[in-house]
Amino acid sequence: VLRCEVGDDVPQLPRLRQARATDEGGRGLYLVNRLARRWGATRLSTGKVVWFELHRG
Repeated sequence: VLRCEVGDDVPQLPRLRQARATDEGGRGLYLVNRLARRWGATRLSTGKVVWFELHRG
């Protein structure tokens, strides 16, 4: 299992949404949801961390 984590200083947790064809963004978490074994987000006192796990092999 390969685990990746990305953090920032924004406390708002991400939400999975369906981007419209005309949207310039909003596809990242959709792709993670489709490709990852599992994913989640953790709120911290300094922001948040979003993580996902990929099955290797």
